[in-house]
Amino acid sequence: MRRNLIILDLLLLALCALAVWRFMDYRRERRAEQSRFLARREAGYPPPAIPLPPPPAPATASAYVQVAQELLLSPDRNPDVIVDVVAPKPMPPLPRAYGAFSFGQGPRVVLAERAGSRQHSYPIGGQIGPFKVLAITQAGVVFDWEGRRVAARYQDMRDLTASGAESASAGRPAPPVPASSATRSTPAAAELGENKSNLKSLSSNSDVRGKLGAGGSEYRTCLKGDDSPDGTITEGFRKVVVPSPMGNSCHWEKVQ
Repeated sequence: MRRNLIILDLLLLALCALAVWRFMDYRRERRAEQSRFLARREAGYPPPAIPLPPPPAPATASAYVQVAQELLLSPDRNPDVIVDVVAPKPMPPLPRAYGAFSFGQGPRVVLAERAGSRQHSYPIGGQIGPFKVLAITQAGVVFDWEGRRVAARYQDMRDLTASGAESASAGRPAPPVPASSATRSTPAAAELGENKSNLKSLSSNSDVRGKLGAGGSEYRTCLKGDDSPDGTITEGFRKVVVPSPMGNSCHWEKVQ
């Protein structure tokens, strides 16, 4: 019995010695591995390549169309702009014309603002309603209406009511003319014809020949006694002589 205990004690002692030896061997291995780890020099790794994002595109107004259309707090925003076009002001009716004449002081035209209203004679520069007379020619009258030139012919400004009354009275026979008045008219007509034939010679004056009369920047009147020929150019204006039943009338027009 005692022998078995001694053998058992020897086995235990051998196991303890083996355990101590294994512990010491393991400790040496660990220290050697730790020394190798601390003495090792690892090569450095290159820094990682980080790709940069592309730069943002510049902002444009068209990119915010959807915002303007769907923004609930601003219902007045509308991408479809509606432009209100103001209608042009209509031109009033032209005055009524009843004839033109000239007695050497520039042409004048007989006008009425509307059919049936009172008639007046207007020179160049005269104002009738919203129209201003710029020129009086053989074919018609040139007006200025709110800075716009309006050329009107006499036949377009004719008073149709007056012509209708004349056509109605044309069907009735003319009243007889007294003999006394007929005899008195003969020498007067002869005297008038004689004065008309001598009108140019009596009214000619070399002091006013080729001189400009009153008017604006586009048209000027002729002075009394100006016998310069048609087409004369003076100070940038051309003389225009217009024949009429009452004799020749003239005015000056700006040379374009």
